Amino acid sequence: MRVSGLSSGMDIDSIVQQMMTAKKAPLDKLNQNKQILEWRRDSYRAMNSAIVDFRQNKLYKYKSATEMNVYTAEVIGNKDAISVKATTGANAVSMSVDVERLASQSTLETSSLAAGTTSKTKLGDLKPGSDTFTFTVSRGSTTSPVQQSFEFSKNDTIQGVLKKLNGNSAAGIQATYDEAGRKFIIKSKEYGNETVRFEGSLLTDALGVDPDSIAKGQSAKVIINGAEYTPSSNKLTVNGIEITLLQKTETGTPATITTKPDGKKAVETIKAFIQDYNTLISTLNSKVSEQKYRTYLPLTAEQKKEMKEDDIKNWEARAKSGLLRNDEILVESLSSMRTLLSSSSVKFGDKTINLASIGITTGEYTENGKLYLNDETKLLQAIEDNPEQVMELFIGPSDGSGKGIFDKMYDDLLGTLGRISDKAGTSKYSSDLTTSLNEQSTMGKELIDLNSRISTLAKKLTQIEDNYYTQFTAMEKAINRLNSQSASLAGFMGQ
Repeated sequence: MRVSGLSSGMDIDSIVQQMMTAKKAPLDKLNQNKQILEWRRDSYRAMNSAIVDFRQNKLYKYKSATEMNVYTAEVIGNKDAISVKATTGANAVSMSVDVERLASQSTLETSSLAAGTTSKTKLGDLKPGSDTFTFTVSRGSTTSPVQQSFEFSKNDTIQGVLKKLNGNSAAGIQATYDEAGRKFIIKSKEYGNETVRFEGSLLTDALGVDPDSIAKGQSAKVIINGAEYTPSSNKLTVNGIEITLLQKTETGTPATITTKPDGKKAVETIKAFIQDYNTLISTLNSKVSEQKYRTYLPLTAEQKKEMKEDDIKNWEARAKSGLLRNDEILVESLSSMRTLLSSSSVKFGDKTINLASIGITTGEYTENGKLYLNDETKLLQAIEDNPEQVMELFIGPSDGSGKGIFDKMYDDLLGTLGRISDKAGTSKYSSDLTTSLNEQSTMGKELIDLNSRISTLAKKLTQIEDNYYTQFTAMEKAINRLNSQSASLAGFMGQ
C-alpha cells in the first residue's frame, strides 16, 4: 500500500515521480522508436498501395492488345454476312469472304405436344403408366463415348426437367420449351460437333421423338481469298482479323474486308498511361525528397498533456515527415522506370522507334522523369507509318516473342512490391490500406522485439517505483512511531 506522506508532511507521489523521470527516459526512447517504426511502416503501406493501384488497375489494362490496337477493319459489299474486328496481329491484306455454311449445334426438336401442355405439365401426364424416365447425352465414338445421364420421375414437370438439364454444366446442353408451339428443344452448347447424341425414354416415351431425328452439328465453311476454312464455330481469325460469320452469302455477293492503321485508340491509351505514370512518380518523388525534421521526435504522453490539440497535430506532421527520404527501394524503383523508358526502342531496317521519335519526352531535370506528349500529330503519324513497330514498343511483338514498355514496367514493379513486402509486410497485390501486415517481415520482427523490450523495461520500472514507495512507507511508519513515542513521553512528563 502506498502512503501519502501524512506523517512526514512530504509530497511522496511528487518525489517518486521526479525520481522516476530519469529512469523512464530509456522507456520513452523505446516508445518513440516504436512510433517512428510504425509511422515508417504506414508510409511504406501508402507507397505500396499507390504502386499496386498503378500496376494492377492501370498497367494491366494498358498492356492488353485491345487497348493498343493500331488497326481498324471494315466490311465492304455484303455487310450482312460478316462482322469484323482488327487485332494486334492485323495487317493490310484485303480479303474477299464467301460464307457457304454457318456452324451449327446438334439439335433435337419435338413435334407439337398435346394441347394444353405447359411448362408445369408432369411427365406422368405425358406418358401415363411410366414411373421413371431416363435421358443420356453422349459425345465421341459409339464404342467409348463420354456420357452424362439423368433420371426423372413421373412427378417431375417440364420446368423441373429443364432446370436439371440446364443446371448440369458437364452435360453441355441447353434445353428450352416453346409454350406457343408446345415444342421441347435440346441443343448442344458447342458448335460443329457431329458426335453428339441424345437418348433415353424421356425422348421416346414422354416427348414422343425419335433420337435419330437429331440435326447433327456442322462446322462452318467459308472461302477467304480462294482458301477454304471450316471452323467449328462461327468465329475465326485470319490475317489478324477476327471474323464473325452471320449468314450465308449469295453467289456473286462476297464480303470484302479492308484494314488500315488507326491510331486513335492507341493514342488515348498512351495519353492515359502518361498521366497515370506521372501521378505515380510524383507520389514517390514527393516521399523520397520529403524534408526531414530530426529534432521533432514523437511526443510522450506527458508532453501531450501540456500541449494544445493543434500544436500536437503540427508537431506530429513534422515528426512523420521524411521517414522515407532517399529510401533505397523507392529511389531504385524510380531510377529503374526512367531507365526503362529512355532505353526502350524498336529497330527495323535503318530506323529506330523510341519515345522521343514519336513525340514523347521527359521534362526538366527538376521534374524527376515526368513524361510529356509534346506532339500528338507526330505520334499519330508514327502509328500510320509504322503501326507494328509502335505497338511493339509498348506491348511487344504480336507473336509474343518479346516484351514492350508496359510489360517490362509491370514486371519490374512486382520486384519493387516484393522488396516493400519483405521489409514492411505489405501485400504485393492489394492496394487496400486496411489489409493486415505480415508480422514476419523485417519491420514486423523489429516491432515484436521493441514490444518485448518495452514490456520488460516497463515491468522493471514498475518494480523500481514500488521499491521507492516501500522505502517511503517504511520511513513514514518510523516517523509515525517516533511521533507516537514523543507524544507519550510528553504526556508522561506533563503528569
